[in-house]
Amino acid sequence: MRLQHEALEIDPRRGRVRVLDRGNGQEQEVPFDRLILAIGSRSRRLGIPGEDARNVFTLKDLGDGIRIKKFLEDRRPRRAVIIGAGYISLEVAEALRRRSVGTTILYRGEVPYSGLEPEVGRLIVKALEENGVRYVPKVMPQAIEAEGGVARCVVTDGGAFEADVFFLGTGVQPNVELARQAGIEIGETGGIAVDQGMRTSYPTIFAAGDCCEKYHRVIGRPVLAPLGDVANKEGRVAGENSVGGDARFNGIVGASCVKVFDLEIGVAGVSEAVAQRLGFRTISQVVETTSRVGIYPGAKPSLLKLVADASTGRLLGGSLVGTDGEARKVNALAVALYNRMCLEEVAQLDLAYAPPFSSVLDPLLVAATLLQRRVERP
Repeated sequence: MRLQHEALEIDPRRGRVRVLDRGNGQEQEVPFDRLILAIGSRSRRLGIPGEDARNVFTLKDLGDGIRIKKFLEDRRPRRAVIIGAGYISLEVAEALRRRSVGTTILYRGEVPYSGLEPEVGRLIVKALEENGVRYVPKVMPQAIEAEGGVARCVVTDGGAFEADVFFLGTGVQPNVELARQAGIEIGETGGIAVDQGMRTSYPTIFAAGDCCEKYHRVIGRPVLAPLGDVANKEGRVAGENSVGGDARFNGIVGASCVKVFDLEIGVAGVSEAVAQRLGFRTISQVVETTSRVGIYPGAKPSLLKLVADASTGRLLGGSLVGTDGEARKVNALAVALYNRMCLEEVAQLDLAYAPPFSSVLDPLLVAATLLQRRVERP
């Protein structure tokens, strides 16, 4: 392992990587028979004035976390503005409120996170506001005004928002420059294109993690999915195949979960709006029930939304929301999506039941049963 070494250039035909030793400033060539690119991603910048001010932070890695923690402890800010409303932004908002920092989230959409169902997004907004977070939808930042290198306010098309500290929760983009310069194919999403064996357009070069595309089994096309569990699986496949193996990574279904104060959210597949934009004719069903049998102590309200293809009945996605372990229940949905199950199959799933753990009929089965009746039969 060579720490403090930076790869500057890849020569796929010669099997060489030009490397800079940051310790002594010298360059050298490192030969390879097989090469794995695990070069990750970086924070997506807004490209507006003022975003480089000393009290404007990105939300990407351990270094960001250490700098943010030090700033909060040294400066004790009273007001914070978060630009963006993805999962990490929501978690940062909760962390700030636990430090009694007045927190405002600015977002371009109506409800948080573009991939969420509106029914879910509205519940998240309610949870934020009940816990003292101000949520400002449908605004676009135009500049961050700073004095002496210190940001004072964000100017948007919907007004100005003052604060003592600012966070850019605007997502990430794959690091592909090294690959592009080497002539490695970059896919339609902006990530490195790979096959199921994690091979790039050069058969001796593999890629894994945030830098490369992932095949989405539900929609049948590549996507970006910068998630640690996905990167772990891809890395194992790339490693095995780089030494002569024949492993396969079969793709993702977009399963994810997040906790916002007491609210738990689990999603898998695609939302109804995304499915429609991709050309699917959809049917959907919302089921509101309780996390356990209603008369059992500790039962809490829960909501599930299921989306399916109107013409085939194939499951396309779903969301679960509640405060009593609902996020974990998304894994059953993810398995159904991974196996491209139709509503009839989902409705017949044999899922565990006991009063302390679920309602008599699991909401996934209820929603699938109701949706079956609306599938357009040939």
